[in-house]
Amino acid sequence: MKKATLRTKKGLIEVELSIENNRMSTLKITGDFFIYPEEALEIIEQELLGITIDKEQLKNKIEGIYKQQQISTPGITIGDWVTVILKAINL
Repeated sequence: MKKATLRTKKGLIEVELSIENNRMSTLKITGDFFIYPEEALEIIEQELLGITIDKEQLKNKIEGIYKQQQISTPGITIGDWVTVILKAINL
């Protein structure tokens, strides 16, 4: 299990993940931040499973999830999510 933490302008993001064959096999996101709707965190975790570990692909996938689910994370950007995930896998 790989772990990383990122402090943002409005909170702290913590991720724990596993990689198999360059794809995300498990992902757990916790921290001290606001996300709306509340169930969006579970949706992000589920939607990212199986994704190939690539900065652009992660960014595009998270952007799509935000638009589709109308997600709001005050003080946390899509770039913050990408950064903490890549930090966890040392990229």
